[in-house]
Amino acid sequence: MRRPRTKGGVTALTILALGNVRPDDVAALGARFAPLEQIDLPVPPRDAMALHRAAINRAIDAAASNWILILREREVTDDSLADEILAVAAEENAKAWGYRIRVVPLYAGRPLRLGSANSGEVRLFHKRHYLRFANKGEWDEINVQGTVVRAQGPLHAITFDSPMAHRGWLERTAVPHSALRRVLLFLHDAVAARAFDTNTLHYLWIEAGFDQGRSRGA
Repeated sequence: MRRPRTKGGVTALTILALGNVRPDDVAALGARFAPLEQIDLPVPPRDAMALHRAAINRAIDAAASNWILILREREVTDDSLADEILAVAAEENAKAWGYRIRVVPLYAGRPLRLGSANSGEVRLFHKRHYLRFANKGEWDEINVQGTVVRAQGPLHAITFDSPMAHRGWLERTAVPHSALRRVLLFLHDAVAARAFDTNTLHYLWIEAGFDQGRSRGA
């Protein structure tokens, strides 16, 4: 489904939405781009894009804008990244035709630090430079003809709004573990993540199965 938005802005942008990308998730972009087109792809939002090449190709062909941004469900753009995307799309002679964008998960409104930083994947690119037939059409990730660089700002992926919401989800879905198993899971994940900040350690503590059953508080 295609959903155009026309609030504010002077430059066009097309969003390819994997899953349920809500208007609030792209509010910063809506204030800067006109029109802001959104094409919803009915695919599992966490799947590798290579699993849905045909659907992505069709959506790119249908896009009305030259610049295309791919967003997954629960990912949001802040003002800083929206400004960066606008600067790219508004430039007549872009310095690059593809941009890798990192995704930083947020837990209770603060970043989760789960392992080393990565270079991200190509999420912003120019339609005319998209190589749909890269590797004979069997590409593993979005390919762009020309320079590809990393965007300065990241996307933010919302995990849980609060520890209480996290616990509630685990109570509904998680398999119970013994106390020893919970300790081992926590230690393993903490070491693997190289986590030292309290927010990430709190997340891993609850994820391992501790504090389940508490209905209040952080």
